[in-house]
Amino acid sequence: MRIPALFLLTTLLLAGCAQTPSEPPTPVSPVPTPSPTTPAPTRTVLGAPVAITFTGLGGARPTASARMLTGQALTSPSGVTVGTAPTVRSSTDIIPPGQPRTAGFRYLHVTFPVSVTGAAVTNLTFLGAALTGNPGDSAVLTLEKYPGGTATPYTSAELAALATAIDPSSPVTQDVFAQTPALVTGEEDALQLYSESDVSGLTLPTGQTGSVLPYGFVSHAGTSRTIPVGTNTGTVTLAIKVPLQAQAKDDPYTVTLTFVPVQDSETSITESPEAQFPSNQAAFQAAVGRLGAPVIKTLPGSTRASGSLFCSVRTAGPASAPTGTLLGGLAPIDLAVGGTARIPANATSCLNGGASGADYVILPFNTSTASSRSLTVTTSNTVAPVGTLSVGASNPTGLSVGESVLNAASSSSTLPSSSPVTSPSTQLIRPQVLPSGTPNVGDQVTVNTASGCTAPPEFRTGTVRFVRQNVVLISDNANPAGGIPDVNAGTDYQAIVNSFTNQIWPAVTGGFGLPTDADNNGNRVVLFFTSAVNARNAPGSTTRITGFSDARDAQPITSCLGSNEGEIIYLQAADPTGAVNSNVVPVATAVSSAIQTSTRELGRIINNTRRVRVTGAPLEEPWLLEGLSDIASELTFYQATAVTTDGAVITPSLTPRMNIVLSNLTTGTNASRRVAAFNTYANPNFTIYRAFLQGPNTAGPYWTNPTGTPALAARGAAWNFLRYAADRYVTTAGQTETSFWTALINSTTTGLANLQGVIGADPVTWLNDWAVATYVDDAVAGVAPIFSAPSWNYRSVYGGLGGFPAATRTLTSGAPLTLAYEKTATSYLRTRVNANQQGGVTVSSPTPADFTVTVFRAR
Repeated sequence: MRIPALFLLTTLLLAGCAQTPSEPPTPVSPVPTPSPTTPAPTRTVLGAPVAITFTGLGGARPTASARMLTGQALTSPSGVTVGTAPTVRSSTDIIPPGQPRTAGFRYLHVTFPVSVTGAAVTNLTFLGAALTGNPGDSAVLTLEKYPGGTATPYTSAELAALATAIDPSSPVTQDVFAQTPALVTGEEDALQLYSESDVSGLTLPTGQTGSVLPYGFVSHAGTSRTIPVGTNTGTVTLAIKVPLQAQAKDDPYTVTLTFVPVQDSETSITESPEAQFPSNQAAFQAAVGRLGAPVIKTLPGSTRASGSLFCSVRTAGPASAPTGTLLGGLAPIDLAVGGTARIPANATSCLNGGASGADYVILPFNTSTASSRSLTVTTSNTVAPVGTLSVGASNPTGLSVGESVLNAASSSSTLPSSSPVTSPSTQLIRPQVLPSGTPNVGDQVTVNTASGCTAPPEFRTGTVRFVRQNVVLISDNANPAGGIPDVNAGTDYQAIVNSFTNQIWPAVTGGFGLPTDADNNGNRVVLFFTSAVNARNAPGSTTRITGFSDARDAQPITSCLGSNEGEIIYLQAADPTGAVNSNVVPVATAVSSAIQTSTRELGRIINNTRRVRVTGAPLEEPWLLEGLSDIASELTFYQATAVTTDGAVITPSLTPRMNIVLSNLTTGTNASRRVAAFNTYANPNFTIYRAFLQGPNTAGPYWTNPTGTPALAARGAAWNFLRYAADRYVTTAGQTETSFWTALINSTTTGLANLQGVIGADPVTWLNDWAVATYVDDAVAGVAPIFSAPSWNYRSVYGGLGGFPAATRTLTSGAPLTLAYEKTATSYLRTRVNANQQGGVTVSSPTPADFTVTVFRAR
């Protein structure tokens, strides 16, 4: 592919008595696109420059004239002659609705007859000529205001600025309905663009100095590009657009431009900015079909999936330092390091390499909350990135790497209808609810461990081991031998109770509010250690259920026969010999998993019980319920850096929006406590978030029923998004973090509607911004606050967990990459544009409206 430099247009508007062209000849076959065995295209200057002067711009009947700059007749040495009188002329002012006059352009086009002697000429093209002395080194020779008016003449600076702002265009009229340019029939291919290498070998005839510009207008003989020998056997249509000034008196009235005739051995067609309008696409495609198999050239903004991309084309100035450029419907992306820009999901965009080259990351995002979507990204004139944003891995003492997720499927959130269960088979054995009031150590309590409201009850009887201010601990009498002792140097029930009392309860209730007290036991949560949980794991399970809560327990028994009418967390029992399904659960594992599971399940219980018993709202959607449960674990991490399990105060502590880095955890007098707190409460979240970062297109925060690895990734994404949303809410709305969590939990709506009611904005917009933040936060300086994650420096912390795990993909120039994106999912696609180059990015999708695409400059 050829990436051109910048681009200017010479226009020819001529008026006078029209000469009728002769009957066009039979069309000839177009010149085929060169193959590897075909000689490279050649271009040859056929004659001296021609000066076109058109006058009366803005008037009812503009006039025009032409002359050879040698002062001789309009016949070039090669026998190409331009007629003195145009056969068609047009002037159209188009100002976008609601915009000022300066946002509009005056579109001009004119058609001249062309005669050829000696031999037929194929692809006769008139290229802009920037003659020495032309204002702004453009094709504009002279530029004047209305001579009889009151406006002062252009200054030299104004003359140069305006000359370089006059662009070539396709010949157009106005679409009266859309108020946009409409391509002139038969002239859809008139405008031709070239690369700098295409014109670098062209020189002006003897007697003229300057340069040939890389744009022009191709001649026709009917629908053929070959002009036969004869008088008026072909035509050429030239077109420009002139920017309108704030006052009409300052608009150009007379313009003279210069161009040279060139023969091109290659048949090509350029999709101009005007051809990019949807209303012009059918006509342009028809022109492509008439030419057979032309080389198709495109500009940024094109929705075509293929073609030779021209990021910009020089219209004035030298090739090394253009003073004017023709751009497509989209300006090239030119970002500082750390900057971002959005590009269309159904068009081609260009990236600038700058003076030293630039690494970019492209982040598509599926905005659909209905289903997965596919998207394809193709780059051109790009190379592999040279930089890396990953933090080097380290191994600080005590920080756990790759811990397994202990409660990946830990709870049931399904409630029955509100009507009581009346099945005769279940009425025969009515489950016992938890006894009302505060129990005593040694009491026997019977609990239904079956899930849901209608399943046959599975009774387990347990013994009350501990009763504290906010917790009752019960162990199942049927648990395997060698279980958790009451007290044993920290690996015991006492340690669990202490963690729950001093860290878990204050952190989670402080953020979410109190659960209800269905069993009237003084607002105590029951921790029930039972082998019934162990029995749910099949023999040899690698991912095990370590505990759960059941939303049905919030229901009264009159509505849900299986309810225990209490706040219960069911936890796996220690099983040192694998008595239950041959799955060994060491005591230490049972203790640590109980602490980790309890913090999540307390968050879930608060959410469920308040909806069932306080607001009467439906249960929260799983993705948001799971995310909030993982937030409960994170909140407990902060509490654990402030208070020991025995209740002693630690200073200083870690808090949200500190942008915690690895050294905050692993150095200083409190390092051991912070590492322990991280491993217990934060690392499970970092583990599931790792699953997201390793496959960001496979899951997003919004999900319905993922399974396997995507389930962990989806949970990790939901947690991380809620952390981002809370931080953004606090920093932009001036509210407390607690108000954010409690608003979500006490809402009467669910899911995205719940989130929108709290943040007061479209949550998909926040999800999109979060997706960008997952990669760009703390990557480099200069990242916009909206893409920051102020609580954690994930790149730094993951440096102590084996390295930042974001799975990037390197784009290969010219090789399309198609990925499926789950709902609210993204990906990290890397590429590089070399110094002083421009690279193309073409994005396409069957459903482009469902995608946003963000470009981030990383280096």
